[in-house]
Amino acid sequence: MKKLGFLFSVVFLSFGFSISWAQTCQSVWFPSKPNAEAQLLCPEIMINDLVYLEKTLQETHPNLYLYCTETDFRNAYKKAVQAASTDKSTLQFSLIIADFLSILSDSHTNINPRDLLFMQGRKRLIYPMIFKQINNDFYFEKTLFSQFPTGTKVLKMNGLSVDSLYNLTLRFSLAEGNSTVAKQEMASKMMGIVFNLFSRSEKMEVVGILPKGDTLTSTVYPMTIKAFNKLNNWYADESTYYFFDKDENRAVLVIPSFEPRILLGYYKTLDNFFEEVKSRKCEEVIIDLRDNRGGLIRAQEYLISFLNVKHEKINMEYLYKRSNHDRFEQLPFYQKWQFTRMAERADTGSIIKREFRFFQSPMGTVEKIDYVYLPRNTKNNLYNGKTTLIVNGLSMSASAMFAAWFRLSERGKIVGNQCMGTPSGTFGNGANIYLPNTGIPILISTLKFTPKSVGIQVEPINPDQKIDHEPADLVKQTDPVFRFLHISPPTALTKKRN
Repeated sequence: MKKLGFLFSVVFLSFGFSISWAQTCQSVWFPSKPNAEAQLLCPEIMINDLVYLEKTLQETHPNLYLYCTETDFRNAYKKAVQAASTDKSTLQFSLIIADFLSILSDSHTNINPRDLLFMQGRKRLIYPMIFKQINNDFYFEKTLFSQFPTGTKVLKMNGLSVDSLYNLTLRFSLAEGNSTVAKQEMASKMMGIVFNLFSRSEKMEVVGILPKGDTLTSTVYPMTIKAFNKLNNWYADESTYYFFDKDENRAVLVIPSFEPRILLGYYKTLDNFFEEVKSRKCEEVIIDLRDNRGGLIRAQEYLISFLNVKHEKINMEYLYKRSNHDRFEQLPFYQKWQFTRMAERADTGSIIKREFRFFQSPMGTVEKIDYVYLPRNTKNNLYNGKTTLIVNGLSMSASAMFAAWFRLSERGKIVGNQCMGTPSGTFGNGANIYLPNTGIPILISTLKFTPKSVGIQVEPINPDQKIDHEPADLVKQTDPVFRFLHISPPTALTKKRN
């Protein structure tokens, strides 16, 4: 197989591609064609796409200069245009975009390498693998490679060091404010996707150190995206569940996502959980929001309603910018009609009336609307006992907002790792746009949520007790946070869900 490489910045990536470079640049990207990542794009279409992206950011984003200065933003944009002034491959251009957007430190404004990968068709070959960074080393947390079990320390893949892959992936990774530790954890999770995006090899040589200490060099083979999508056990179940630690009479609630498939089912699960907590007279409730990338604000506020012992109202400032991508413009026709009818009948000064006035305002209008209310649950149940929250670097958006409320309300200790958020809320309601020439998908925030009692802060939410993984945890499939908290891991029989 012919081996070629790409030069990205100072990193030379040689993945063993079986490709041939186009002789002339192209004015359009064909993601599903062979060697899509090697297609050379002409400077004029890349620059036109950057102009469109900058214009759309200005028109759509509610506060571009919250975490950076206008000068920083302008310099980042000029640097991107300069980098696109010569022929670049599509993937080189995607890195230029990622570097430009990173100046915003906004977890909801980004280019997602997974989208770029899956745009390339169901027959695209990929290597399913998830990495875990422990200290300065990288381990397989999950793979389909029988030669390399979970807990294998990875050294190289097709001659590429994992350090180089990590540094490349870091450029695509997310951050909210100064959540740099969370950004690093997110990058380690994305390494497999980025490797697959930059590689079309029909086999991969892996060099790793097995859990028992032996160094192994072996060849592994890919599968198609179509076959990968049929795997039922690759992604973790994102439905909410709970279990009880009988020895110490504690209850554990695990919420992998605040975007449940059935919202009423999620409500019912929380209702049943706290009813059982009450009947068992549990001494502690432990809430696990690790890997919870957010979802519905009302889903996380429903959780707050069970823990709000101070009976404090939510006082949240929503910063809107009127655009073709805002939350009101994206309503389906019937919901927009229904919203208009309700607003016309609402009292002057009501929230929906203020939203409607914003909806009728000219494009580009920026407005702050305060939402003040007391979260309630179906049975007005309130737990006032000891509570512990578990988060990690993939706890973001709505789950980071919950972590901020949890800390500001002094509701208990936070354990785990830094989450991707600040005490001053998060950006959100990301809208998908597609660059007109290359078709590259970009996510742009359309809303900023800020607790009124906090104001703007850039520092992240760090845990009261940081918990690190050890290589043995991967090998033995043990949870170091549960070990620290003396929680027996649940089984399929002990998990309860609706």
